[in-house]
Amino acid sequence: MLFLGLSMQVTAQIDSTRVFVHDGYIEKMRDYIAIENSVNNDYEIFELKNNGTELQIAPNIGTNYRIQVNYKFILAGFQFAPKLFPDNRDNDTKGETNSFNFKVKMVFDHFYHIAQYSKNQGYYLKNSADYTNIDNGYIIFPDLHYQAIELESGYIHNSKFSYRSITSHMERQIKSAGTFIPILKLRFYNLDDRSSSINTQKTNNIEFTLGPGYAYNFVIAKNFYSTIGGLVSLGNIHTKLTTRLENEAAVSYQNNLLIQWQGKIGLGYNGRKFYSGAFATLSETNYNQEHTTATNFETRVFFNFFVGFRIKPPKFIQKNADKIESKLGF
Repeated sequence: MLFLGLSMQVTAQIDSTRVFVHDGYIEKMRDYIAIENSVNNDYEIFELKNNGTELQIAPNIGTNYRIQVNYKFILAGFQFAPKLFPDNRDNDTKGETNSFNFKVKMVFDHFYHIAQYSKNQGYYLKNSADYTNIDNGYIIFPDLHYQAIELESGYIHNSKFSYRSITSHMERQIKSAGTFIPILKLRFYNLDDRSSSINTQKTNNIEFTLGPGYAYNFVIAKNFYSTIGGLVSLGNIHTKLTTRLENEAAVSYQNNLLIQWQGKIGLGYNGRKFYSGAFATLSETNYNQEHTTATNFETRVFFNFFVGFRIKPPKFIQKNADKIESKLGF
């Protein structure tokens, strides 16, 4: 209700003379700021199978909150897991997790680029019942740290497909269209057990994937749309494993073939002043550890619910943004 009220307040600020249609397929609204709030269950987990045993290590996070500001060709936002949500409060049995994510995304006519930083501290063993007889109890890892820097670039082949309409919401798709999107991803991350100076491990990983993707925006009615998409990627993950021993550290290396696939479906409302929607993503990552019988895998279902509204930016912000765009040749 709060965001509906805010969207009603900015009704008069949407100037139709500053909105134009490109090629009959896309309505551009890049002279406005889009402020977006969302909740999701997107967080990193680690799953391992080896000789009939399985480990499922996860942070004690149920729901994330993200706030994001979109303007022109750039969007930026941060995400955390507030205790406001009941499924983030079960610290007594699953331990406490501190989580933070910051993301910047630039979207141009054909290319997009993403850079994000993630950090988590505190995990627990989801399948603790396989290893302990304690009822409703979990094995916790309060000193397990995860940090990651992720980079992603994609090429939007069809100029009639509006990638901004489903990401930065600086556009509206007014006629259905689809496109191929080859995507390149790089991820640098480490997982570090800091519970002790000996008999603990740290992994440093460099992950690279490349693959073809496809997305389609189906315009159901004037302001309603549905989106489907898919991606299949192959790549490599290079791992440096450090085991801390009493006198020295043992170091080993691995290079593993990485296979990923992802499917996404969404439904949304995209008006000129107010927009909202929900997306579901099914993804899987799989690789076999070199020189071992262990397999790392992750199969997840993500949900994302968002609501946002557009406002006219202050004149000084718009003036400086226009100067930057002019210098960059946009």
